[in-house]
Amino acid sequence: MNEYKVYVSLQDGYITSINSDIFLSQEEIQTMTEIDRGQGDRYAHAQSQYLEKELVDEKGRYNYKFVEGKVIEVAEEDKPKVVDPEQQATAQDKIEAQVMYTALMTDTLLGKSGA
Repeated sequence: MNEYKVYVSLQDGYITSINSDIFLSQEEIQTMTEIDRGQGDRYAHAQSQYLEKELVDEKGRYNYKFVEGKVIEVAEEDKPKVVDPEQQATAQDKIEAQVMYTALMTDTLLGKSGA
């Protein structure tokens, strides 16, 4: 049976990608870190079967780190806090606001001039 190598890409210790050597080019392998090797689907299809959870959670934060030669799941309390961005006005919102402002100003000006 074939032995497969599992590689990860790291950013500040966080695992940002994972794959088996059978799906990677030599150039890709040279930029990655080998973390494990073995036989079977877990190793051959590491992208979908090696880790218990997805690489990132529903908020886009990484779920795993590679620390001292081991894959460690990042605890919820250790993940960066997510601040919901303030809602930005859409182009349509801006147009509607301008129309309302113009209508109010026109009405006010017409009312003061007695026309």
